[in-house]
Amino acid sequence: MSAEHPGTGDRSAAPSLTGRSSALDLIKTVIDDTARLGGSLTLFGDPGVGKSALLDAAADLAQAGGMRTLRAAGAQFEANIAFAGLNQLLVPLFPLFSDLDPDHDSALRVALGFGEGATPSRILISTAALSVLLLAAREQPLVAIIDDAQWLDDASADVLSFVARRVAGTSVRMLSAVRTTGQPLHTRGDVNSLTIHPLDDAQSEALLFARHPDLAEHMRRRIVSEAQGNPLALVELPTTLTPDRYPTADTLPTVLPLTERLTRIFTARIAALTPQTRDLLLLLALDGSGQVLSDERVVGPDAATQLDLAERERVITVDSRHSVVFRHPLVRSAVVELARPEQRRQAHRALANCRHSDPGHRAWHLAEASFGPDEEVATLLQHESIQALKRGDPSAAVAAMTRSADLSPDPEHRSQRLAGAAYFAAEVMGDLQSVSQLLSDARQLDAGVSSLATASAAASLMLYSDADVISAFRVLTTALQAPGLEPTAEEINAAIWVLSVIASLNGRKEMWDPYLELVEKYRGKLPEGVLIRSEVVSNPALVSPQALHTLDQEIAALTTELDPGQIIRVGYVANDVDRLADLREPLLRVWQDAARTGAVAAVTNALMLLCAESYLAGRWDDTQRFAEEGLERAESYGYVNFVWFLHYSKALAAAALGQQEEAEEPLEEMLAWSIPRQAFIVPQHVYRVRTLAAIGRGDYETAYTQATKIGPHGLEPGTARQLQLFVAYDLVEAAVRETNSGQPACPAGRPTRRTYCSLRRSCRSPHSRPRG
Repeated sequence: MSAEHPGTGDRSAAPSLTGRSSALDLIKTVIDDTARLGGSLTLFGDPGVGKSALLDAAADLAQAGGMRTLRAAGAQFEANIAFAGLNQLLVPLFPLFSDLDPDHDSALRVALGFGEGATPSRILISTAALSVLLLAAREQPLVAIIDDAQWLDDASADVLSFVARRVAGTSVRMLSAVRTTGQPLHTRGDVNSLTIHPLDDAQSEALLFARHPDLAEHMRRRIVSEAQGNPLALVELPTTLTPDRYPTADTLPTVLPLTERLTRIFTARIAALTPQTRDLLLLLALDGSGQVLSDERVVGPDAATQLDLAERERVITVDSRHSVVFRHPLVRSAVVELARPEQRRQAHRALANCRHSDPGHRAWHLAEASFGPDEEVATLLQHESIQALKRGDPSAAVAAMTRSADLSPDPEHRSQRLAGAAYFAAEVMGDLQSVSQLLSDARQLDAGVSSLATASAAASLMLYSDADVISAFRVLTTALQAPGLEPTAEEINAAIWVLSVIASLNGRKEMWDPYLELVEKYRGKLPEGVLIRSEVVSNPALVSPQALHTLDQEIAALTTELDPGQIIRVGYVANDVDRLADLREPLLRVWQDAARTGAVAAVTNALMLLCAESYLAGRWDDTQRFAEEGLERAESYGYVNFVWFLHYSKALAAAALGQQEEAEEPLEEMLAWSIPRQAFIVPQHVYRVRTLAAIGRGDYETAYTQATKIGPHGLEPGTARQLQLFVAYDLVEAAVRETNSGQPACPAGRPTRRTYCSLRRSCRSPHSRPRG
């Protein structure tokens, strides 16, 4: 919560922390010699292990060296609000924004809430943040200190990770701390890390003696045993175990629950404050940014006096700029826990009233202030959910949509919003267990009403969890054909997209015709990308120039796109018309971002498309690497429908590399898996692998036979046509080599050269290129 920390001035330049000399030495090395360790360090450890104390010590060391310090701390309440953490850190540098070039100045102003406009690209904001830090460091070297990084919003974490990897050799240092249960910045890039372990028994004894020299021996032994090396517990527990209450070992409580005991300690400190002070602390705890202090209408005219009282009670610290820091995250939690529900709602209402310029924060504060269902607030949160998805924050989108459903007074609206959250979770997040629970809740509210949102989420669950093609198709088409249906454009878009995936996997006329009919029925409500998808999957060889031009425009727009779903959708269309090479960077971005955010479905889709792109580019080792990672994710999270394609990609790369056994290994299992599920396109992919493997071992008759199996043969045009294009050159090679060998290319009963010529005419494409 703090912004800038000038230092206390009353502590040693070399702070003494029991058992932490090696950690302090490393921190001092980072501060004194940025080139040696890259100028950045992440401290990693359990709550109360001393990470915050080490960051305080780092601030003192920096001040003693004449450096400026900037501080920020992650906040649970702000974890769903983009750039909240970055705002804390960079607000003191606001006067320097105007000295940046116009693009960087504008990017920071918009991202941090000081300007209006569309959210800039993540890379532009990252370079702007780095630029302003470097600019500030020209006048005075600085250290950026981020506590509780596990609670940073994802956007801020991305930007700060970017900065941390680029401060080597500059006058900027970056130190962060993260709980063991969180995700440290060092997993986002090449940043040095240090795990802070609990103290051993000797160090625990030393700390207790230093802080509580008069503590009785029996208490000392018990606290060392119960604290298990946690410095915070070692320091705080003795204050409650007074000798007059517990004169002997036998009088000590049987069980000392560490976390509960610590929470009580923090609560007791807060309870000793006046109601006015507690009200102010509650506002600060729920606000998270410290900005509320600048609004006297909310905090009152005597806020400074109340903060002084809280600081004397060691609940907070306040610097010369009136930036507030809770002494430990548990203090902040205790402030909220101590308040009555109505007090918390009142505080959230006050914070919402001063956040009109920030719709995301305002919507969440209004949600927390709501006593019961409220359609107005539910609508605001639904809008925030869509905006979060566009910002590339699917976890925030699911959270906002789920909370929107909770606040919906109308059961039908609530069901639709729960289904929307389930769809986001299935298509992007990959949390199929949550999808199932959200759908169950939605169905209980449906009361027989056919909801398209519910149908889309249910079909996604059926498709991904068990590749139940028939059931998924039936659920979706029934909902889309229901009389009196009045779905939103977003619901239709989602349903038609899922239906296109189902129809492509099945490939038969019985599914293909209803899909195309429904595309025509809803054509007026479908975006260009979905319409192009329907044209491409029908026959990628005969796509109109106009559709290709529109697709090229969509691909070009992906350079700044944050929504992983949009990148994935465009990627699948591009794959069918040989344009995946243009999506490599966006797909890599989805892979990196989604892996960090836990969006399993998005990252696995990206990995599948990267398999296809790297194969066509001849990077077959990359294909196998992407496929192996995708398989690990898909199998771990139950995405059954992804597994076959990843096995296929791995086998195809093996065939290209001449690894005959590895290429053949998964194919029979793929065939056995696909037929009962009526996933008839899977065997077509098997034939492609076998064609390439046969070419590799010089068995041209088998190669020709396998290649000519790829085709409609009861399937409608679509992916089968695309695969025909893929193997066309292999088919030519097999036919020519077999003919030159003097052997008939097509024995009796086998396809002939006329078959090949017919195939080439049927799938002739003006935009196809030679395939790997």
